[in-house]
Amino acid sequence: MYSFEGEFRRKPQQNLAGASKKQERSELLQRAQNERQKREELRKQHNSTVLIQACVRGFLIRQKEKHLQREMFDKAFERRNGQTIDYNNLAYLTQKLLFFYNEKTDSERLILISQLLLKQHEKIIHAAGASDNVWFWRLQRLLHLNLSHLVTSVNATNRESLAIPLRTVEVFTSWETSERILSKGKAVPHLIQLFTYLMRKDYFKQVRFLLDNKLPPLLEVSPSPPTPLAGCLFEMLTRPLQLVSQSKNRDFSLQVLQGLVRHLLAPRPSEPIRLFVLPALVDLPFFPFPRLVEVLADGPPPPASAWLLFALLALERKHFVLGRGSEHGPLLQYLRTLAALTHEFGKRPSQHNSKQDSDDSDSDMEVDPADNEEFQVLDQCVDLLNDTARVQHLLLAVEQSGSPGVLQALCQLCHNLLVSHRLAIHKFRLLYMLAFKPAFLRHLWSAILAVSQTSLFGSATPLLHLISRGIPMTAEDSERIVPLLAVFCSLFSLLIVTLHDAEFYGDDNLQGAADTMPFSVGELVPLSLALKDVCLGLVELAFPDSRPSVRDDYRTAVHGRDLPTVSAQDTQMWAHLFKVTVGLVRQLHSRDIRRPFCPDSHWIARQVVIPLDRPSDLALRRHRLRVYRPFQGLRVFTKEELEEGPPLSTKEVRTITVLRELPFVVAFQERVIVFQNLVLKDKLEHQGEHSHFLQGPSIQLSVRRSYLYEDAFDKLSMENEPELRIKMRVQLVNVAGADEAGVDGGGLFREFLSELLKTAFDPNRGFFRLTKDNLLYPNPAANLLVEDFPRHYFFIGRMLGKALYENLLVELPFAEFFLSKLVTRHSDVDVHHLASLDPVMYRNLLFLKSYEGDVADLGLDFTVLNEELGETRVDELKPEGANIPVTASNRIEYIHLIADYKLNKQIRAQCNAFKQGLANVIPLEWLQMFNNKELQVLISGAQVPVDVEDLKQHTSYSGGYAPEHITIRLFWKVVENLTDLQKRQLLKFVTSCSRPPLLGFKELDPPFCIQHVGVIDRLPTASTCMNLLKLPEFSDEETLREKLLYAIQAGAGFELS
Repeated sequence: MYSFEGEFRRKPQQNLAGASKKQERSELLQRAQNERQKREELRKQHNSTVLIQACVRGFLIRQKEKHLQREMFDKAFERRNGQTIDYNNLAYLTQKLLFFYNEKTDSERLILISQLLLKQHEKIIHAAGASDNVWFWRLQRLLHLNLSHLVTSVNATNRESLAIPLRTVEVFTSWETSERILSKGKAVPHLIQLFTYLMRKDYFKQVRFLLDNKLPPLLEVSPSPPTPLAGCLFEMLTRPLQLVSQSKNRDFSLQVLQGLVRHLLAPRPSEPIRLFVLPALVDLPFFPFPRLVEVLADGPPPPASAWLLFALLALERKHFVLGRGSEHGPLLQYLRTLAALTHEFGKRPSQHNSKQDSDDSDSDMEVDPADNEEFQVLDQCVDLLNDTARVQHLLLAVEQSGSPGVLQALCQLCHNLLVSHRLAIHKFRLLYMLAFKPAFLRHLWSAILAVSQTSLFGSATPLLHLISRGIPMTAEDSERIVPLLAVFCSLFSLLIVTLHDAEFYGDDNLQGAADTMPFSVGELVPLSLALKDVCLGLVELAFPDSRPSVRDDYRTAVHGRDLPTVSAQDTQMWAHLFKVTVGLVRQLHSRDIRRPFCPDSHWIARQVVIPLDRPSDLALRRHRLRVYRPFQGLRVFTKEELEEGPPLSTKEVRTITVLRELPFVVAFQERVIVFQNLVLKDKLEHQGEHSHFLQGPSIQLSVRRSYLYEDAFDKLSMENEPELRIKMRVQLVNVAGADEAGVDGGGLFREFLSELLKTAFDPNRGFFRLTKDNLLYPNPAANLLVEDFPRHYFFIGRMLGKALYENLLVELPFAEFFLSKLVTRHSDVDVHHLASLDPVMYRNLLFLKSYEGDVADLGLDFTVLNEELGETRVDELKPEGANIPVTASNRIEYIHLIADYKLNKQIRAQCNAFKQGLANVIPLEWLQMFNNKELQVLISGAQVPVDVEDLKQHTSYSGGYAPEHITIRLFWKVVENLTDLQKRQLLKFVTSCSRPPLLGFKELDPPFCIQHVGVIDRLPTASTCMNLLKLPEFSDEETLREKLLYAIQAGAGFELS
């Protein structure tokens, strides 16, 4: 195994195969690629070196040649010895100058040549006018050099250095000179070619520079030139415009007018432009305004500039007569131009911009002081747009046109104005004059219904239906439908506000009613239905199905790149559409409440499903909704926002938005359930789960039965009890000063609160008055009763809020206008609510509105006479109102001012304090789910008969009673034969409220219960805290009836039991 052959040294192994040639394929390819790159780089370096060398050699040779030519030019001038240079030598010298000219060194040589050109200008112009003559090329180059010299020498003190170049440009671009030397047929093409070259060299920019820097300071607006130089420069400015007005060359017109816009009209104007040039252009007889409008409308989009809009409106007054327009006529172009330029109105300061809700804005956008001048110009544009003659001519032209394109452009213009300003509908004459044209509104609604989208299968789908279904659309389709719909809703809303009910419903007995209302009552039904569906579709578009954490690339991969979405630029447009559409639908619904014209369930939207199994999850608090901005998608939540609770789902956000903006599309019973569950959830937070077992935080209150209001006002003030949502336990003290018997398990509190509210709202106390229909509203003269009257109204509002919070029905009939002030977001109500306060005054004001005689003969002025507590006082409706008579021209203002005075101004402090007190217990967002009539039902219960069968089915028995017991059978027999008043008295006796629960007796908590008591000679008694009727075992129907009636009509306190 281990053999030894005598070799004691270890020999290295020999490999005779040679060096390995094996290499990885990737390494071989990479090395080849690197070698190719090195060869390519070397080739580029070599070519670049050759190119640089060629450029340097060319530059040096050109400089050498220019220097040589300059020497030859100078020697030629030296050889003339004062002799006049002839035409041929002039051509020679001009050729040399154009070759070597440099502004820094050759400006004097340019002036010498220009002097020679002026002396021989007739020959030069004649030669330049000939076809294919090199003189034309030389002339246009020389004119450009002279203009450039004027610009660079603007600060020169040598007048000759400016006068000669200026005179050169003036002579060789003169219309009269060219026409005199050339024929009229040749002069125009010659000058057009000349100015075409100069326009490419920024002719207007150079003239604008000279105007800005060579004119003296101006003090006032004047179309007259302040100096001869100003007149010369202005003539240079207008020569291309004169050619445009006399030529049909569209390319030249486009080039000239685009240059005018780019360099003079669109940039921020200097003092000479603003005070002299623009007024002079307005007075220029041949200014080509129709061509300018055509270029702005059909050419490249005009630059966004407030200055351009101002210039266009200023020039239009004298240079554009609106006549019968066609689809491609001047009217359409003018409207398109105005629509494009009025986008600038969106840059106005934040206090002018449209706001969804002032409370949603954390801070106002700061305005750059440098933009103040631009904002002032926009205000001047508003004044020009409001010019009466302009608006009337525009409306007349639109009526005569009847073109769909004109309507679309007009609506785009109006839409820009509406989006830009919160009060645009009242600020712009064009808008409110259109609002009072019923024929226009009818035509606009027809156009909205006709706008459609053609599918791949050829069928047309109205875009209104796409919005109603919440289907996103392309930007092109949005531009076709959104401006029309937004303008219609805004204008129709304004019109409705000005119409009283007789005009709105088109009553036959009112003269002219049919002329003011664009739609009949029958037409309003499908119109309101369509708009309601649009609002619901907009809610879906406002909050699309998306998650805040989904990446854009993932969404693109899932949905594809062509999915139309609402871009950030369109957010304001869609938000404005939602606002005005919802506003119009609310107005129509409000009219339908006051005087129904729609069928039953017309406003109910079946597709809106409220999660009635857990409605308390609907957080209607405004601060929770700030995270969810409409039409902006969901964003990533902050840590603080997540601590308030888990994010709401898209469905929940949509539902909350519907309940806030369009609550009437949800059935009243469902909204009541939502309200009650919201209150229940809030109760659990403030009272705890064991409040029914006399545990948890509570308010211990002892009040005298004879001084309920005084004691409660003192002990339940904000200073003593800042939180009223906790449990309240009451101890009543009788007339003798002793505590009434009984422990408050809820019944004493309910009786106390019910009696307190009756006392507080008692007209004899003075805080509330009764209308002629015996309905309650705040007393305008409350300040004469007590000094701190707002504290009383705040307290009464808190107590009513506590009643709502505890689901206690109180029979307080409020005036409709007062309830409307509680559920509206801005408190003030309009003239249409005056009928619920003073029907006689309302009828008198309607008479005044339609009075055909001389209104001045009625002897009215802008004052109102008040008589309170024996004192007579005259209040002015407006400053100096006693000296302003009511006439036919201002009677509408008088009607609205006197209605505002009666409904709002007189009781503003009372209503604000009451509303604040109410909001201290019940968030107003919860109450705003209901209209005024529904709020009355929520407070007092429905005016419906007591359903004895429903009460019987939800009654429990104790102490040995059962449904088949003889006494129970007699009891129900007696109850069924009671009058409705007696049934209400029975309910009042047992439950402390005479009206049944809103959702039926199944909602009564605890359930209605009848308990057996053995003593027969006693009267029936009750424990209202448990909704318990203690009924002796009567065996005789007449006895039971007599005892029961006596008990429920006695009106005794709790000591009866």
